[in-house]
Amino acid sequence: MIRTLERACILSILILSLPNIATADPEVDPTLEGLPIIAIHIDRKDIFDTSDPKTKAWFYRWANALHIISKEDFIRSMLLFKEDDAFSASRAAESARMLRGLGIMNPVNITAHRVDGGVDVMVETRDQWTLKAGASLGVFGSNASYKVDVEEENLLGWGKAVSVAYESDIERDSWSLGYFDPNVFNSRWRVNLAHATYSDGFSDRVVVDRPFYSLATPWTWGVSGLRKELNDHLYSQSESVVEGLHESERLSVWGGARLPGGGHITRRLIAGWDYSQNLYSDWMWEDTGTPYPQPEDRLISGPRLSYEQVVDRFIVVEGFRAWTVQEDVPLGPNFSLTTIFSAPRFGGDRERLLMAGRAHAASQRGRWLLLGDTWLSGRLEDGSTHNLVAGLQIGAAQLGISGWQIRLFVEGSRRLDRDRQLTLGADIGLRGWDPNYFDGTGRALLNVQWRKLLKKELLGLFSLGIVFFGDAGKTWDPRVGPDTDGVRFDAGAGLLFDLSHIGRSTLLRVDAAVPDDGTGVTVTISTSTIFRLPKRWR
Repeated sequence: MIRTLERACILSILILSLPNIATADPEVDPTLEGLPIIAIHIDRKDIFDTSDPKTKAWFYRWANALHIISKEDFIRSMLLFKEDDAFSASRAAESARMLRGLGIMNPVNITAHRVDGGVDVMVETRDQWTLKAGASLGVFGSNASYKVDVEEENLLGWGKAVSVAYESDIERDSWSLGYFDPNVFNSRWRVNLAHATYSDGFSDRVVVDRPFYSLATPWTWGVSGLRKELNDHLYSQSESVVEGLHESERLSVWGGARLPGGGHITRRLIAGWDYSQNLYSDWMWEDTGTPYPQPEDRLISGPRLSYEQVVDRFIVVEGFRAWTVQEDVPLGPNFSLTTIFSAPRFGGDRERLLMAGRAHAASQRGRWLLLGDTWLSGRLEDGSTHNLVAGLQIGAAQLGISGWQIRLFVEGSRRLDRDRQLTLGADIGLRGWDPNYFDGTGRALLNVQWRKLLKKELLGLFSLGIVFFGDAGKTWDPRVGPDTDGVRFDAGAGLLFDLSHIGRSTLLRVDAAVPDDGTGVTVTISTSTIFRLPKRWR
């Protein structure tokens, strides 16, 4: 199965890397390239346009008044160019992607026009609502979760995020605090701090780094640390059937450089040191209280080496996952590969070679957006592979206010660690069953849906659409519960809410699906979509 997946992954990337009909960047006057930038104008727009009759009522004016618009100095600090620099269309496009990637403004448009002696650049942004004070609810059939929080993602207009939240789900209750600064003192350094107290443990995380914030960034440095202690669970038919304590500590330090040459292809090499310890205890079958085969403790310590390649080919699309926001899609093909060599002489418990890789490619053919992703991770120890997981996702979506969307997702494993499983249910996309319903060490899923926008900018707050869908899924080689016993099907309909102006996510979906076993309707309320783009390549 793993070998078949690897071949399919390679084939999908080759197909999707064929030439595109659409170009990566919008049309730019080529005569502007290289001319000096005379001035940069920042046009900051608030959440709602109160000059529009649809959004001029008191509610919209109060929302704007309560919101602190993004500071001009902050926006300038995130740009990849300044006055007197030579104008570059690719740097302008990448700056717009970076601003959209913050999740606090959309749309973002950067244009240029000729003036005496060079070019003027116009940066137009529209803020999104970033003060999140309230509650959220997620429902997957009989499983529900809720969250009450206060979060400001654009503190005082400077792009910093602070949050405090209480969350409850099927596994645990938790309090959490968080802080994120994407550009400390305009230095391009980032800080990400998080603390959580769970009903069954705690976690602390610290990340301080100067990332490859652009394709041209010459170097990166960073350090991260994590401590976590909580009970892990294994599931069958949406119920926890195995529970055990998992204690983990991680520390990583790294530095890297952009390799010379390449033109529109960016190649990077990163070296570092990784330390991680995973301890397991008291793993039990919950129904009988008898011991479950305990996962093996692991102590990893040794050098890390990573290589990645990013192609400067991106498109900006609308009508993909939501209807009214700009979404940045890397065309690639992009890939990364990381290896860690752990050994007793470095402080590890035994000789191990850890590996992880991923690849992504996309293509636009008329209205169709085609996506391909593949991933592989695992360990080589004692002459054989362990915890090897390989996956493939291929998707196709018609852009615009209506159209078809299709996704094929396959993931298989070899000698999967005892604390892991590859389940299938509504959380993965088999919407007729509760999350974690079917157990397995491998899974496959096909989603087909047709959706249509019914009303755009309803009350100036959100857009509303409808979706009709069918899903088919399968798991195999279960360990703690039943698999699908063949292929399972469901069908249903739902509503899609585009919350671009007011929501913490761009899309809210409410689905009702009927499974093929006739057990009734499963309702899903979620902010996730069937298409999940990989971590942003830059």
